[in-house]
Amino acid sequence: MNGFLQTIVALCAALLASELLQRLCPEDAAVRFAGGLAALFLLLSAAASLLSLDWDLELSAAPIQRQQDQLSSYVEERYEEAAQQDGESYVQGLLAAAGLQAKEIRVKTDRNAQGSIVMTEVAVRFVYPSEAERARALLSGVLGEEVRITVETGEEETSAA
Repeated sequence: MNGFLQTIVALCAALLASELLQRLCPEDAAVRFAGGLAALFLLLSAAASLLSLDWDLELSAAPIQRQQDQLSSYVEERYEEAAQQDGESYVQGLLAAAGLQAKEIRVKTDRNAQGSIVMTEVAVRFVYPSEAERARALLSGVLGEEVRITVETGEEETSAA
């Protein structure tokens, strides 16, 4: 770093001397040319000193890690939302295959021990009780016992675990 400071001091001194010569002899082109060459030499010397410096830059990993964590969290949230929407579409398709039309379908998901997203709960609302009973039987048979199924009609609610 000491060499760099010496170069800067020499550059300033040369520029001052060059400017002084130009002010004393404004009409002499040789003096201007010599001053310009000296200034150019000193600028190149300063640039070389800058390039040869040992830059000890330490970047903290904390901001990068924080951004990576935020991005991972955002991606996981979007992935879980997509899984819930996919689950709702799946349940709607099952019901449509049986000729049933639900007023409302809600699907809840969670992560299992392997980290996969699994359907944990399905809530369906129907207009007619007969549709609700058929839907509960269909969903219980297809989704299995691991998924909690809630079927509602108007004010009533029937559940199957």
